[in-house]
Amino acid sequence: MNEDRELLPEFIDALRVDADLRALASDGPRQAPPHIEERLMTEFRRMKRRRNLMTWVPAALSAASAAGIVLLLWTHGDKPKPVQAPEMVASQSIVPAAEEESDASFYPLPEAEALPALENAMVVRVQLPVSSLELMGVPVSQERADTSVQADLLLGQDGLARGVRLAQ
Repeated sequence: MNEDRELLPEFIDALRVDADLRALASDGPRQAPPHIEERLMTEFRRMKRRRNLMTWVPAALSAASAAGIVLLLWTHGDKPKPVQAPEMVASQSIVPAAEEESDASFYPLPEAEALPALENAMVVRVQLPVSSLELMGVPVSQERADTSVQADLLLGQDGLARGVRLAQ
């Protein structure tokens, strides 16, 4: 019963509001003043533009992010590494041994000093006539000038011979 008494003032207020609304409705339809109608329409347009913008912005941001990721992957993707020719691989693995041996047993060729510095080298076994060894500055006896010998040539990165040694 106490609860009903507490709700009574709210009920009376609702009845008063209802009576006031009925009195207002009995006066007939009314128009808002033109400045209020214009302001209200401006606010509705602004809210509609904002609502339209809010629907397109996430889609545009998603598209821009996807394009950025694709561009990043395209420019910084795995670039194919150049394949080295087999002879280059072999020459690089021989370089330290060839440089050590060049000091010990390779006879430097006379023209080799004018060539660029040796960056990487390759050793090639060939058959040389003994007479060509004499032209390279290797001391040989004249009685063996007609024969050929096996020799190792030290070739530089440009393919030019830098030194020669007799094969054992």
